[in-house]
Amino acid sequence: MNYGALHAQLGRFVLKFQTVEAAMVELTVQIVDADSEYVATLVAELEFNAKARALDVIYTRHAQIFGLSDQTPHAEFHKLMARIQKLAARRNDLVHSFYNLLITVDGKEALARTPTRLKPSDGVRVQNGEDILPEKLEAEISEMGSILQELENYRRGAIDIMCPDH
Repeated sequence: MNYGALHAQLGRFVLKFQTVEAAMVELTVQIVDADSEYVATLVAELEFNAKARALDVIYTRHAQIFGLSDQTPHAEFHKLMARIQKLAARRNDLVHSFYNLLITVDGKEALARTPTRLKPSDGVRVQNGEDILPEKLEAEISEMGSILQELENYRRGAIDIMCPDH
């Protein structure tokens, strides 16, 4: 792997995260069962964590309306939203950082991440960085793949409930 490949892997992380966000919007549109443009327009104005919280509440209501509460799918859905929000925080950390090439003691290439956050109340720049090995980032990208599959399963479940002849 080279420096360009490491940057490409960061790009894959960000793009995969955008796919997760789009899947959340699609699930919201499906569950709400209203004009998709209205729903998508309203959701577009929300910050990511607000989208996740809103979808969590919307899905719980959906589960109540369609009698899914006995099976407690909303508890599992809530855990999924928590996983997504954790990845959202990770995405923000990755996007708002500077990177340098790092060669580990065993000769592997990695990235040294330095955050760009400020802590104005203390008048300092937060500098706690991390070393990112390609395997770690690949595991996080893989986690997003699992999340996408789970979101798709919920979307298909909503379609099956709302359109049983589909």
